[in-house]
Amino acid sequence: MTTPVEAVAVATVPPMPTGAARWWVYQRERFPLVAHGPLVAAFSFSAVSFSSLLRREGDFPAWQNLAVSFVTALLFFLLLRIADEFKDFEDDSRWRPYRAVPRGLVKLRELGVVAVFAAIIQVVLALALSPGLLPYLLVVWIWLALMTKEFFVGDWLKKHPVQYMVSHMAIMPLIDLYATACDWRVAG
Repeated sequence: MTTPVEAVAVATVPPMPTGAARWWVYQRERFPLVAHGPLVAAFSFSAVSFSSLLRREGDFPAWQNLAVSFVTALLFFLLLRIADEFKDFEDDSRWRPYRAVPRGLVKLRELGVVAVFAAIIQVVLALALSPGLLPYLLVVWIWLALMTKEFFVGDWLKKHPVQYMVSHMAIMPLIDLYATACDWRVAG
């Protein structure tokens, strides 16, 4: 028999979205494009423009360089989010079951597929702009993979929060290196 409190609790839980709506909810909760898009656009525009200025180019950077820098950087940040979902799944399931993956909105396997497609898009964009970008793309991916495994010293890092923060924030200059390479590496 259901108690009145249980009946109210069940009645107030909204139904789980299905289909594309799941991804809209996931995006809104875990990777809000409305917030991240403008920040990544400013980040990548600044990186490409600053590189162009340092090379003493008087012209506005090519739109292709800006577009590849922006899309690739946005996908790097998406990959960071997805990597965190994998890395933190057990803790989130135990301590934050309301988050998208533990509550079953999307599955880790589905996020893995999204990550593969994001990486493919990054490779295609790099090849289209300049194959010379691939080594820089690979460097960011390697650091991201090491972060996902917590550099194989996860317990130690958890006991040393400053080293944890530094090791995880070091990906930012690597993403910036790639973004600037969309100008200087392409220019030769």
